[in-house]
Parts: sequence; C-alpha cells; structure tokens
Amino acid sequence: MHILVCDDDAVFAAQMDEYISEWFRAREIQVQSTVCTSGEQLLATPELERYQLAFLDVDLKTTDGIALGRKLRQVAPDIVLVYISAYLEFAPQGYTVNAYRYLLKRDIAAQLPSCLEDIFAGMTDPKKTLEVRHNRTTSEIPLDQIYYLESDLRQINVYGDIPHQPICTFYGKIADLPAMLYENGFLQVGRSDVVNLQYVRSIRNYKVELRSGVELNASRQDFPAIRSAWLEWKGQFGDE
Repeated sequence: MHILVCDDDAVFAAQMDEYISEWFRAREIQVQSTVCTSGEQLLATPELERYQLAFLDVDLKTTDGIALGRKLRQVAPDIVLVYISAYLEFAPQGYTVNAYRYLLKRDIAAQLPSCLEDIFAGMTDPKKTLEVRHNRTTSEIPLDQIYYLESDLRQINVYGDIPHQPICTFYGKIADLPAMLYENGFLQVGRSDVVNLQYVRSIRNYKVELRSGVELNASRQDFPAIRSAWLEWKGQFGDE
C-alpha cells in the first residue's frame, strides 16, 4: 500500500508517518509511505498514480491543501483523502473534494487508528457482484446497481435505475439464479421477477413498486409471505 503524508510541520509529518507505519506493522501489512513538507514536493513525487491514501494538511504555507487534493485526484482519481488541521473551521472545505475524513491535529493519536481501520476495511472488502455470461463474454454487475431481474422466455433481463432499460441480458432461468442474491437482500416476488429489497418503495394490493417507478405483479398466493419478508428487511436495514 502506498501512502502520502504532507504537512509543512516536519516534526508533525514525521510523527504522523510513524503512527501510520506502526498501525500497519502491527497488522503485518506492507506499506510504502512518502513524507512531504510542501504541496510542490508532493506533486513532484514520482508515480503519484500508485498512491492509494493521502493525509494532507489543510493550511499549508505555500499551497492550499484543498486545491492540492484536487490536483492529486487528477493523477490518482481513486485516492482516499484525509485532511488534518489544527482548526475546526476548515472542515467543511475538505468535503468539497470528497474527503474521506477530517482529523484534528490535537486528537490525531486518538482518531487515527479508527480512521485507518475504516479505510482499510473499505479497501479490502470486495464489492459484491453478479457474474453473468452472454455472447461468450463475462461481466460482473455490482449488486447495488441492480433493481430487479426479470425472466423473459429463456433469458433474464437485469434492470437498474432506468425504467424498462436493461443493464444487460443473459441466458438463464429464475430458478437458476445464485443463492448469493437471496443472501444479500434479493427476493422473488412473482414467477418471473426477483427484486432488490433496498429499492422497493412499497408492497401493497399485490403490486411491488420500486424506487425507479416500475411496478411489478406480486404472487397472490405468496403475497403475505412476500410482504412479511420485505417488512422484516426494512426493520433490519431500511432507512424509512
């Protein structure tokens, strides 16, 4: 893992580097860290595109830390930016560049471990996807992009947030969909439809309404069980 630390206080920058290195050493994770004391030095660092995480002082002497973050993103679009400052008033600015977190210098020893824990967990947790094969090619569709799947003859259409416009189509049957879907919040609501429960707006009158505005017919025979499963899911994970 490649990490940048940029702070014009050389003593604090070195201390940050030691805190970070110690955290990763304790977990036997190899890291390569680069410490810079100016924005100009950071931007001159070779192979910036390889870096995955940067800790930037907001108020650098010769460079605005927020502007530096924007320039860094042009080279490394997926880099995680964490801003550090002695002053609370800079916090809102950090989020204009999609900063991951904002840490106060005086609390850095207490705040840094949990920050690193959350960042590393996000980086190592693989995104759950549905693998589909069609026309001799294989694609992986993130589950959180799928609103519902619909069987049409011997094909399955996969739909996202655009109504009636499939993300993709592949050969298969509803009965052959992987169990992984149902383990991750999907529910079969009719003979031909499997929905992602996080995008269900309502289930009533034998209809399933999705957040995209699409309405699907629910099985009359299984309707009580379908509605009960959705309500149970909402109770655990829903935001309404």
